Amino acid sequence: MNRFFNETLLIDFLSITLFILLAVILYRLILRYMSRKHVKLAEYCTLFDVEDQPISGVIPFYFSTERDRHVKFLIQTEQGNLVATVADQPFETGGHLLRFDSSILGNGTYFYILQTENQEIRKKLTIKN
Repeated sequence: MNRFFNETLLIDFLSITLFILLAVILYRLILRYMSRKHVKLAEYCTLFDVEDQPISGVIPFYFSTERDRHVKFLIQTEQGNLVATVADQPFETGGHLLRFDSSILGNGTYFYILQTENQEIRKKLTIKN
């Protein structure tokens, strides 16, 4: 009788575990499916990574936009202090190249940030002049 009781508990435990696992998988699939339908990529800019790390001299920042929009492009320290505003203006549809002279900054780690009315992209940058 004791052996039967243990086997029944084990089967119940495995059944409940399997049910929970299937529920989590189904939940994640539903979230993934729903998120694809609602994101309109044309509403967001794409900011490309800076190729060389660490960087010295003039830094080329490249981003693209699918529609005309106002863009702020900032440089901040790791602590969040603003050290430079590279751009704060409207940009037309297409790709844009912004150049920034890093010689005005000291060596260290910074973040370059692209801000629009509905997004903020923040990427890390190491400067070594």
